[in-house]
Amino acid sequence: MNDEKNKTHDQLSTDREQFSSYEQPDPESPDIQDIHRAVLREQFEPSEGQQRVPIALFLFFIALAMWGGYYLSKYDGNFQANVYDGPDAFRLMDLSQSGEKKEKQIDPILLGKRIYNNCVSCHQASGEGVAGQYPPLNQSEWVLGDDRILARILLGGLNGPIEVKGTTYNAQMPAWKQLSDRDIAAVLTFIRQNWNNTAPAVEESTIANVRASIGTRTSAYSASELKAIELPDRSEAAATETTPMESEAAESETAESQTAESKSNLEPSK
Repeated sequence: MNDEKNKTHDQLSTDREQFSSYEQPDPESPDIQDIHRAVLREQFEPSEGQQRVPIALFLFFIALAMWGGYYLSKYDGNFQANVYDGPDAFRLMDLSQSGEKKEKQIDPILLGKRIYNNCVSCHQASGEGVAGQYPPLNQSEWVLGDDRILARILLGGLNGPIEVKGTTYNAQMPAWKQLSDRDIAAVLTFIRQNWNNTAPAVEESTIANVRASIGTRTSAYSASELKAIELPDRSEAAATETTPMESEAAESETAESQTAESKSNLEPSK
């Protein structure tokens, strides 16, 4: 009986030692953290499913679509083949031909339409303006009137009340003298020949003459001041003006007559 008890006791001691050695490894056993690192390095198996698009990417595509719509609406040219002529639409020199360079003819209506984009916020694309705030350009007596007065409005600006088509407006218009004579003549030609307007085109020389007459003026015009300006008749002004070739011919003729007169004075009288 005692032998059996001793055997049982020895067995329990042996099991306890085995259990202890298994549960509490000695320092030479592998680190559990190293084992976990090996497991974490394993990649997940690919699986089929759905995943949300990142919100930043979604907002980027929305912004890109909005910008594309704005750009297309501003530069579409109504999808007319005769409106846009590529990147060289407004190049002053024709570089398409090898050899002698010649000045390229620019459509003032096309150029004026592009420049008029700066005026759309006030006068609107329809030329009807904003009721009670900005006057219309369509069928306006100021637009269809003398282009020299209209040029003064663009070069000097406008301030104070002005009556257009029977309605009084009181909004300030800034001066656009930073534009070239060509650009101002083009945009004035555009508004005088667009919508229901059928006024003649504005010459670049007209803008140059008005700019010279204004000089260094910095104050804006008023409607009463513009009405008080007395402009010479175009036919009389054209009759008194001389071209550079005419003045050169006159100077040459004067010089020849003076030379002939001096020669006749030097000849001895018989």
